[in-house]
Amino acid sequence: MSPGSAADATMSPGATFERVYHELKRMLAEGELPPGSPIEPALIGKQIASSITPVRDALHRLTGERLVEAPNHNGFRVPLPSETALRDLYNWNAQLLLLAARRKRPEPAAEALIFSSDEDLVAAAANLFVEIARVTGSTEHVRAIQRLNDRLAPFRRLEAQVLSDAKEEFALLALYFGQGDGARLVALLEQHRRRRLRIVPALLAELDGSQAPKRG
Repeated sequence: MSPGSAADATMSPGATFERVYHELKRMLAEGELPPGSPIEPALIGKQIASSITPVRDALHRLTGERLVEAPNHNGFRVPLPSETALRDLYNWNAQLLLLAARRKRPEPAAEALIFSSDEDLVAAAANLFVEIARVTGSTEHVRAIQRLNDRLAPFRRLEAQVLSDAKEEFALLALYFGQGDGARLVALLEQHRRRRLRIVPALLAELDGSQAPKRG
């Protein structure tokens, strides 16, 4: 028995499920399971030292969250959106953020929200967008942004490869949010949306391993 399996044997089923679920979610977010790839529960179980049952249970939960799909109930795979579907995700993300930015003038943010170019871009963007959503006071608004953060994570990892100034762009978003500058925040969120819509073909090309030209 592997160390992970031995550890799982001493854990409650709920704790084992949570461990496997969060590990799978990390693998999806970090590109270890890239969009379009099949997911083999037995192989994943060996990789993360787990029996197959909690892996399947976690995959079913992730399917409900639309991070995994099971076409015709014939195995699991990571969704690979079409250009139209990916644009739809970026548009929906922008609409939710703009609703939050326009609904209430943001209060000056704590220093912890200041973006550092040394931070991981995906995590920094996700945290910033959640904080923008919080100004609505709606937990459902925040959860919707969190779900979009999860679904867009693989593509945000590619954004810096296509947009040379992606980090600077997020730094400005964090700056305007931190200063409570709602007008500039709205304007930059609109620009952020338009730029992502333009680079959708390049992001999908990067997933295919092709050389996509950088665009601004």
